[in-house]
Amino acid sequence: MKILAALLLSCALVVSAAGAEPAKPNIILIISDDHGSDHYGFMGHEVVNTPHLDRIASESLLYTRGYVMPVCSPSLASLLTGKLPSRHGITGNDLAENDRTDRSPLMRRLLDNSLMLPQALTEAGYLTFQTGKLWNATYKDLGFTHGMTARQGRHGGAGLTIGRKGMQPIYDFIETARGEKKPFFIWHAPFMPHDPHTPPAEILAKYTGKGLTPEAEKYYAMVEWFDRTCGELDGYLAKNDLAEDTIILYLADNGWDADKGYGATRAKLSPYETGIRTPMFVRWPAKVEPLRDDETLASIIDFAPTILNMAGAKVPADLPGLDLLDREAMTSRESVFVEAYTHDIADLANPAESLIARVVVSGWSKLILPGPAKPDRPFSGVPEEIALFDLKTDPMEETDIASEQPAEVQRLRAIQDAAWKVD
Repeated sequence: MKILAALLLSCALVVSAAGAEPAKPNIILIISDDHGSDHYGFMGHEVVNTPHLDRIASESLLYTRGYVMPVCSPSLASLLTGKLPSRHGITGNDLAENDRTDRSPLMRRLLDNSLMLPQALTEAGYLTFQTGKLWNATYKDLGFTHGMTARQGRHGGAGLTIGRKGMQPIYDFIETARGEKKPFFIWHAPFMPHDPHTPPAEILAKYTGKGLTPEAEKYYAMVEWFDRTCGELDGYLAKNDLAEDTIILYLADNGWDADKGYGATRAKLSPYETGIRTPMFVRWPAKVEPLRDDETLASIIDFAPTILNMAGAKVPADLPGLDLLDREAMTSRESVFVEAYTHDIADLANPAESLIARVVVSGWSKLILPGPAKPDRPFSGVPEEIALFDLKTDPMEETDIASEQPAEVQRLRAIQDAAWKVD
């Protein structure tokens, strides 16, 4: 009888194991800050040194034509909600004519969305950890189980030390998750390569004496420093046998002009390519085949549904983005949209009050439609009239061809107006 009971118990355990849900993957979302779209070795840059990101990108499904919002707070809100600023309501970094220390109106508007990504992942059984940039709220407000930003404010408070002062908080959290035998999600948004540009002297030395502007020397050194921290994180995963079970997703929150910094007029806060384009990639060992895609359009709003699907969590019906891993849907996409606003928000209830430009990219055609508002920062360049560019032949947008191709302007404007029309 004892032998029979043991056999029955063994069979029951086998059936139970076979019927159990597969283990959820760990997920790390890396978001670099003020990072130009070509400032990587894998994007062809001949000066900046990014060996770790180059390697991870080579192991990933890489979309080189990714689009984000041109400034950080709206971009990060798009990652949290899966929506464009006109829908999630956070169009700028600060409220106009308001005490910058009081973030409660912005937090309430952010939380008034159908999705808060960390909360959804926490509810799906993940331990969730916030590092780096986080605007308007604390990690607890947004549903993270663990985090570094414990006070509401601009940028992210204590979270901004990650990377610049080491990666140990991330390692400690991972050990906590492993101890509890739970999958983990990490929001890793270091204040890098964002100014202040204070790279280690030994990295800065690599870029001095090469004919670069002082701004570029420090900025490129910051990019390499950020890359080094990514290598340290990936090395930790490998050393602790976590790499195979951990997905890494990457993008930058907005662009940057290396040579001119804040003296530029077509980068941060601008709807031109230097302000809104970024590479985006997903590395999932043994699950996602590495591939470089230089044609397909990707968007920041694709990250929320992608991550939710990876975690086996419910995707709200009102999310407009695509799953980055759904190659059929991605390659069939015709257009992506970007919205550029003033730095300060005129009216939380009416995004159009702060709108300086709507952007639609369809194939290789790009249309910039100036909005009713004017830029409130000198480095936020916007065309005075409707501008059309052929990004295939003119990637730096040097020649406006709107007057030569009125039919294409009309086609793209119709696409944009169908998505969001502004009177």
